[in-house]
Amino acid sequence: MAMKVLSLVAKMGEPRYCQSIQVNYWFWERGYDVIPFHRTELLDGSLDEYLIEDRENTIVYGAVAVVHDALKRMGIPRPANLDFPPSLADFFGRTISDATMGDVRELCRDSPERLPLHVKPRDRQKLFKGVLVESSTDLAGMSGVDDSEPVILQEAVSFLSEWRATILRDKVLNVAHYKGDPLIFPDTSVVRRAVQSFCDRPIGCAMDWGITDKGKTILVEVNDGFALGNYGVRGHEYTAMIECRWRELIGLGDNGVGWSE
Repeated sequence: MAMKVLSLVAKMGEPRYCQSIQVNYWFWERGYDVIPFHRTELLDGSLDEYLIEDRENTIVYGAVAVVHDALKRMGIPRPANLDFPPSLADFFGRTISDATMGDVRELCRDSPERLPLHVKPRDRQKLFKGVLVESSTDLAGMSGVDDSEPVILQEAVSFLSEWRATILRDKVLNVAHYKGDPLIFPDTSVVRRAVQSFCDRPIGCAMDWGITDKGKTILVEVNDGFALGNYGVRGHEYTAMIECRWRELIGLGDNGVGWSE
């Protein structure tokens, strides 16, 4: 039976539009049946024949929230955000701690000497974009965020360049520049050691790396592989990563796709 890819429809002008078309083509090249869908079809049960009745031959490709919707439809809990895995603590290169939005507001009000700090959501990734907080005025864009909302606080670091390493199993598929000076490259020995140290990593993920103004290569954050941007990964490897991570999420074993390609 042919593998099927449920691919979230992207409208022209949306950030993922071009990538969506390209990824659909890559899956088609692999001989997979690509089935475009809208989020409403997922939510109303129209896709249950694939998700539930034919789960071993179905892959879901789409935005983070939509993949979460698909897992919920299947009765599977969504994965926790990776961000800063404890096994990679030696590579953080800065102080990182959990807090709440209320804690941040209190810091700005009562302990401004502890600023600046970088603040990002802990559980709801898209709630607001991570921001460097230097004073209470920097919280204006988060005025609607409840005091109880969990956040991650990071010691402020100056990055000269940032790169994404995309990983499938034990292999770094690609390293792509995404911010700063493209001629300042991460220390490859640090990246290799981190991949080996990340003992609890998912089968597919991305490790973002930054080179500081002191020349150190440190971990920016880790992102799950089920809905990663492509960042220049070759088509057959990118689609293999999407497939492998989806199968892992729904409790299926590694089918070896991508090993010999």
